[in-house]
Amino acid sequence: MLNESNKRIAKNTIFLYIRMIVIMLVSLYTARVVLIYLGIEDFGIYNVVGGVIVLLGFLHSALTNASQRFLTFEIGRKDDVQLKKTFSLIMTSHFIISIIIFVLAETIGLWFINTQLNIPDNRMNAVNWVFQFSVFTFIINILRVPYNAMVVAYEEMSFFAVVSIIETALKLGVVFLLPVIAIDKLSLYAGLMFLVPLLSTLMYKAYCNRKFENSKYIFQWDRQLFMQLTTFSGWSMLGATSNIAALQGGNILLNLFSGVVANASFGIATQVSTAVSTFSSNLLIAFNPQIIKNYSTGDTEGMFKLVLRASSYASYLVLLIAIPFLINTEVILDLWLKDIPYYAVVFCQLMIIYQLIDMIQAPLGTLINATGKIRVYHLWLSALLILNVPIAWYLLKIGWEPYWVLLVRIILNFISAIIRTVHVKYLVNFPTWTYFTSVVLKFLLVAVPALGISIVMQQYCGDGVLGFIYNAVISVLITSIIIYLLGINKNERTFINGFIAKFINTNFKKN
Repeated sequence: MLNESNKRIAKNTIFLYIRMIVIMLVSLYTARVVLIYLGIEDFGIYNVVGGVIVLLGFLHSALTNASQRFLTFEIGRKDDVQLKKTFSLIMTSHFIISIIIFVLAETIGLWFINTQLNIPDNRMNAVNWVFQFSVFTFIINILRVPYNAMVVAYEEMSFFAVVSIIETALKLGVVFLLPVIAIDKLSLYAGLMFLVPLLSTLMYKAYCNRKFENSKYIFQWDRQLFMQLTTFSGWSMLGATSNIAALQGGNILLNLFSGVVANASFGIATQVSTAVSTFSSNLLIAFNPQIIKNYSTGDTEGMFKLVLRASSYASYLVLLIAIPFLINTEVILDLWLKDIPYYAVVFCQLMIIYQLIDMIQAPLGTLINATGKIRVYHLWLSALLILNVPIAWYLLKIGWEPYWVLLVRIILNFISAIIRTVHVKYLVNFPTWTYFTSVVLKFLLVAVPALGISIVMQQYCGDGVLGFIYNAVISVLITSIIIYLLGINKNERTFINGFIAKFINTNFKKN
């Protein structure tokens, strides 16, 4: 029988996957239509200009990690007084961060946009509108983080899912408005996309104020707690900066060496990567609060079990869609997009490989954050990941193909995965050998035969849409069977057998 913690994870995972399915379907459709309405050039411009804002807003990721870690930690300890103080201090920090982002964007950001990017002269006016809307969109997202973190920390995933679906529906509405309103499409798209997070942020604030007494902001000051928050956020910021610099720095290098068409391909690949990562990160969202709460209560054994389980499940979920996508990338993009930008196919395939490495390691990052001891971790991680920019610059400078920007990113991510695994052993005596045998080795035992058999079966499925559908279905079935036979343990197989038997008895026994 599932304990209360596992039941909560299972229920929250269901909500998150309903959210994910809606978001993925709508996002794939909207990306196609936006590419049609904006065109490859404007789509590439929007991607690179928005990428500059992400680069300036590296603090967002750092404060998100800090907010969720500290709020979840106090909820695990059931300390309402400290929780309320923590939320108020986090909110104050985000007000400060919003001001910092605004100043950086309106000085360094404006200078970079108008003097350094490779943008056609006739689009500079629209580019500046996009930049301004992107700045305010980012600030709104910054101010939403504490409320979002509170919802996740309390594991209220039903509300989290509903608001995400509403936000996705609003983005779909934006797409339908593009051909109706007769102004510059690029400026219009950026302006309407600003209104969407504004509305969802107001919904988060209203819900938290009504549901959680501890989420009502009251200015409080606790120097020791503020220093803990600042220190944690500072080291997280270092890691986030290197990660974003590697991604958006590569995007800017593509613009400088290959132009906006390469940026359009990179934008498509990033959306595919986001869709794939969302498929498994929904599971991690359900696991992460429990991992942190187990650490706060001293349940080390339970925490390790959750990390191992989350690593396996997340990597298998990515694999289920990664294999058919890797084999049929060109067909999928042809069905999805009217015009496939050059390099889009190989960019998408490389992004999928990156996600496979990333997802199998993601729960280890949650474990490190739970301890609060992140200085050493982010020092070596940042030093490693930031190498992506100079190495990619050099390779592009000597004439290597643009896809090497992503290949270098994959290699560095693989090296960081090895170091991360060693680091958690040192930090919390994590069972690294168990992790290798029960997670990494089992993943390889599943991935290699599943990919090989799927490639062979593709030869018998034919070409075109029907061939892709046949191959995708066969790939998912083959991968699922191999996961069942080789990827999970006896207890997990027993649970699956019992679930299937219960489902059959409930739905078909009467017939």
